Amino acid sequence: MKFCKILLVLCCFTFISQVFITPASYAKMYTWTDRTGKVRRTYYPPPANQVQKKKTSRRSVARQQTVGRNRVELYTTSWCPYCKKAINFFKKRGIAVTIYNIETDKNAAARKKKLDARGKGVPFAVVNGQKIHGFSAGAYAAALKQ
Repeated sequence: MKFCKILLVLCCFTFISQVFITPASYAKMYTWTDRTGKVRRTYYPPPANQVQKKKTSRRSVARQQTVGRNRVELYTTSWCPYCKKAINFFKKRGIAVTIYNIETDKNAAARKKKLDARGKGVPFAVVNGQKIHGFSAGAYAAALKQ
């Protein structure tokens, strides 16, 4: 009988913690700098009149212009780990990528077959007109510089 009471209390505690405590840990955190330069972390978005505007450097403007010039097409599959690495490579650099899944998109599979002389293997990228087989950060970076 004592065991049943303990089990009941544990079940109730587990239920309450799942319903009321866990969702709080999923709340979005906002990190922002106020006008005085103090970095703040809150559960609410920063007030519009408190946010310090970031200064844009010449380097970041040049990078934005470079990023905007690039044209990247990426032919992938859902199961390929190197495809995920390739996608992350471009997204981390803020480069817009057109991603085609050749398993689900028959037109994309046909385009890849036309573009790729080898015919097999993913990821297959076309970066500014240059065809790159597989994941190669160095080859991607070189093609982006052209």
